[in-house]
Amino acid sequence: MEQRSHVRIGVEYSAAFSGSSYRADGTVLNLSMVGCRCRTGMVVQSGDTLRLLIHVPRYEHPLYVALAEVRWSQGQEFGVEFIHMELEDRHRLAQVIRG
Repeated sequence: MEQRSHVRIGVEYSAAFSGSSYRADGTVLNLSMVGCRCRTGMVVQSGDTLRLLIHVPRYEHPLYVALAEVRWSQGQEFGVEFIHMELEDRHRLAQVIRG
């Protein structure tokens, strides 16, 4: 069994995804400091890059991931690695992970 180096929490946050040729709404299913698992009606491919807005209920403004890369895709679910986030969003993400 693969051992993860970052804490991953189960969530159900609405999200918006945008790539070079699409925009879609969906759900973030789990979240860590380095990435997340998502579900959306669009099929995305491994290697795609996208931007994410993650709507965390306790925050007025969504978390913004300026650049993420799809690492795996299976049906309507996929996993992304966060490549670039502004420092403020990274701090807010850490607060979410800590609970």
